[in-house]
Amino acid sequence: MKEMMYRIAAMQPVDIDPATVKKPRRRNVRISEDPQSVAARHRRERISERVRVLQRLVPGGTKMDTASMLDEAIRYIKFLKRQVQELQHPAHAAAGAGAGPSVSAVGGLPLIDWAGLVRPVDIHGPTSPSSSSSMGGAGAHAALGFGFSSAGGQSSHGMH
Repeated sequence: MKEMMYRIAAMQPVDIDPATVKKPRRRNVRISEDPQSVAARHRRERISERVRVLQRLVPGGTKMDTASMLDEAIRYIKFLKRQVQELQHPAHAAAGAGAGPSVSAVGGLPLIDWAGLVRPVDIHGPTSPSSSSSMGGAGAHAALGFGFSSAGGQSSHGMH
């Protein structure tokens, strides 16, 4: 059931522009000017913004508490990595030479090889024609600071 939900979510467009994420506003609160408090507040705000963006990326993430959403994000990333590995498998490369996407079965569910049909997500909007390729292979994850690098798709968090 979860895997089917992940498959559906992976094909849906996601708007992760931080400017469109609504931030909760404080009312009638005196904000400290102490440099240590200011630095701590900025750190918490950056973390909160990243969590809100991650909630929009994870299927059902907005309907969960933060701890559950982070657990679900780990499972979703592992699922996506398995999908990428399946799409990179040599058997799929030979099958992808025909017209249109090829279909195979993984875990009893259909797996569609969308090689060449999937475009990278540009989280900064259509500012210039070169903006979509300016991040190399890192994509939205590097722009959000989730620790993914473009060198071989390895993660600095040890989830391989």
